Amino acid sequence: MKKLMSLMLGTLLVSGCASLPESENVGTRGLPLCEANELCPTVMVSWNEQKKDVLDMTISLNSVSHYYNIKHVSFSNGQKTLGFDPAAATEQEPILGMYRSRTSVTVPVKLMAALKVQGPKEAQSITMSLETDKGTITRYVLKNGQESLLFQQFKTVYK
Repeated sequence: MKKLMSLMLGTLLVSGCASLPESENVGTRGLPLCEANELCPTVMVSWNEQKKDVLDMTISLNSVSHYYNIKHVSFSNGQKTLGFDPAAATEQEPILGMYRSRTSVTVPVKLMAALKVQGPKEAQSITMSLETDKGTITRYVLKNGQESLLFQQFKTVYK
């Protein structure tokens, strides 16, 4: 009887999991290149099969001292700058004694490709800048050919 009950419970669990709706969004996390003593944004890049030409980026700043109001996000290769405004106000929440500030922007899928290729010579450096109420935070996404995890995530999307 116990075996029968276990079999029925297992079947119920498996069928319940199989009937959950699949998410249309697929996402990966990446970090820009940061020094050990720098505030380093965490970036979640997600895309949707229905909107193949854009990516949603969720940017989080985790600080031990205060919240940040993220007003604008831009990417630059020194010659060309592409800027994006957040879709909504910055969300702020306490996480394990830290101050987390988070916002989302929508960017084109080929953002890094557009910044990397400039005429016959490729850009060797790309920065991401976050304009906040406490100043601008700028970190490298690509520095002298060294790719950050964030840059690698973009590459997997636009291959």
